[in-house]
Amino acid sequence: MSLRVRLGEGFQNDTVSVRVDGDQVFHKAGVSTDWTISRADSVEVKTAEASVQLEVTVENGPRAVQDVQPAQTPFVEVRLVGGELQLLPMDGEPPML
Repeated sequence: MSLRVRLGEGFQNDTVSVRVDGDQVFHKAGVSTDWTISRADSVEVKTAEASVQLEVTVENGPRAVQDVQPAQTPFVEVRLVGGELQLLPMDGEPPML
C-alpha cells in the first residue's frame, strides 16, 4: 500500500522535510504553494505497515507529528496556516482547487 503526502496551502519558499517512521522520504528547499491549484509538492511512500508515524518539518519553523493508517487514510494534506502545520488524513485524494 502507499501513503501520499500532499503539501498544500501556505508554503512560501520553505525548506520542507517529510519523515515516515523516522526515515526521511522528502527534503526540498524552495517549496511554494501554486495558488492556482492549491498545491506546493507531493511525495508517495510505499509501506507495508498498518500504522506509520508521519512527521513534517519546515526548517526554522513548525513541526507536526501524527500517526496515520495508510489503509484507511492513504492521503494526507499538509497545510501551513497561521504559522502552524496541519496534517489532515483523508480516505480519498483531495481535489486541486
